Amino acid sequence: MNFDVPPFAMLELELGDQNIELIVMSRGKRFHVQLATEDLRGSQADHSLLHTFLKFRESMDDDPQAMEELMDWMMEPCTCYINQLAPPQHRLEPPSLAEYFDPETFIFKLMNVDGHLEAIRCPENHSPIRSATPKVSISDPTVSAAIAQGVDCISASILSAALEPDVHEADYDLVPRRVRIIGQESQFHFKGAFEEQSFQRELDILLRFRSDSLPNDLLVSRLGGLVTHDDGLSVMGILIEYVHGSKTLDFAVEEASMTEREKWAWQIRTTIKQLHDANITWGDVKPDNVLIDPNGDALVIDFGGGCVEGWVDQNLEGTREGDLQGLANIEQFLGL
Repeated sequence: MNFDVPPFAMLELELGDQNIELIVMSRGKRFHVQLATEDLRGSQADHSLLHTFLKFRESMDDDPQAMEELMDWMMEPCTCYINQLAPPQHRLEPPSLAEYFDPETFIFKLMNVDGHLEAIRCPENHSPIRSATPKVSISDPTVSAAIAQGVDCISASILSAALEPDVHEADYDLVPRRVRIIGQESQFHFKGAFEEQSFQRELDILLRFRSDSLPNDLLVSRLGGLVTHDDGLSVMGILIEYVHGSKTLDFAVEEASMTEREKWAWQIRTTIKQLHDANITWGDVKPDNVLIDPNGDALVIDFGGGCVEGWVDQNLEGTREGDLQGLANIEQFLGL
């Protein structure tokens, strides 16, 4: 890593055949960096920048560090701009969600200038970075159903990341996951509406957990509220009730006894059956989506869909068969 590059948090990295889009947050500002292979070509005798980029691309499948090195390589030419536009600051409190997702944004294009990779500042244009701001219309049928059921609507202006006292500078720029109402101790897990279909799926399932058709003691995550944008016309995401003192299964298993492992497997198996009986599929089955609460119970979480290779086959995504395959893999993971 080049330590001259200011701390930053990656928000989005989109790789195309001939271009790459990198969006990062640094010191409360958002930077959108664009790179096209045609802009890396130098003279006929010098294609070193293009070769460097292609080498990064080729290495990313096998080398987990290659992506970080690529981002550092892209951000290094932007360092002077970042230091000028986002100078170092001592931050006592994280920004509100409203501030975090609507920061001052700067756009750069990387070019080969006399054999050196340089950043050229572009005119501001917010259209390319809309994907970095989660937003679903408040008139969305699933959102309307939630509001009709009395789900709390909490303004993004009064929510902020819940950070530990000893956080690093770059932690302020990470996408908030655990949030709190400013000035209060209550905390939630925040899930932004970055993908509309995933957002709708999860919200719909969480609403069903509030109905009388499912048992109250179902071991699943629970809806805590909706996060609304200040415009009053859109929703930023959902809040999930935060379980203090919990661990994900992949961490909890390290010190678990066989009795505990068997209990968790039975609870997960029972929960999946209850979901299937209600015509609900879990979807993204994996140890990271099981919480072990302070009582030692296994809670099934994350109903946004998707699947991870090695846990559920892609062709079984979102099916009962996929859930059962994921369950079998979890049981094997537990050593059963």
